[in-house]
Amino acid sequence: TDVVIIDAGTGIRECGIDLARQGPRPLHLFVGHTHWDHIQGFPFFAPAYIPGFELSVYGASGFRKDLKSIFQGQLDYDYFPVDMRDMRAAMTFATLDASPVRIGNINVHWEWAIHPGATVCFKIEIGGIKIGYVTDNEFLRGYLGHPAKALAATDMLSPYRAIIDFFTGVDVLIAEAQYTNEEYLKKIGWGHTSISNACVLAALTGVRKWIVTHHDPIHDDAAVDRKIALIRQILREIGHEAEVSAGYDGMTLYL
Repeated sequence: TDVVIIDAGTGIRECGIDLARQGPRPLHLFVGHTHWDHIQGFPFFAPAYIPGFELSVYGASGFRKDLKSIFQGQLDYDYFPVDMRDMRAAMTFATLDASPVRIGNINVHWEWAIHPGATVCFKIEIGGIKIGYVTDNEFLRGYLGHPAKALAATDMLSPYRAIIDFFTGVDVLIAEAQYTNEEYLKKIGWGHTSISNACVLAALTGVRKWIVTHHDPIHDDAAVDRKIALIRQILREIGHEAEVSAGYDGMTLYL
């Protein structure tokens, strides 16, 4: 059975240990972008070292280096004691094009996100279910006003129409709301969304199930709980009903 994985942060290590126990199979790794927190787990991904596994890595064009060179570079001997030649899985690197990637009965679509560098988000279709995934995306960049006003601001929303349309109709949206509004005031242009602006995206797409992810590293569990409570309050105020929860390590969701 084919497995789809998105990004290769530190969490891919535990994922790889579990996959290694199950035995060789085709694996498909989609990389939203190549900032450190999205690739640093790759050298510790056990299936990459096991003959019989087939690992296909997909990323967008627009990086300063090609995708293989980026992954190979972090395996340089100055950083890590093994290199890509020690990875015994069959490995290929592919650049995403306009067509969705078809893997058995799975279709993986992509769209550009608003984040420094070549950054994309994904939509996975399988068995009539659509899952949206966007971790790094500064929706309504620089906007500090009330979310209700943003919902009616056609001119302000027009630059974001592609990403709104891309996620409209998904059954689940895994999307960031990294900063409180107070924090965002000092983080404009960093490539992440404020809580209230993320609520605007959820309302505009009509999503009914939202998993909030890409939590700020300085936020502890209590801060994340407060963020989720505030998101629920904002959504009620703007008249959008949605089930909201925080993403966490090891989270499993059955659809």
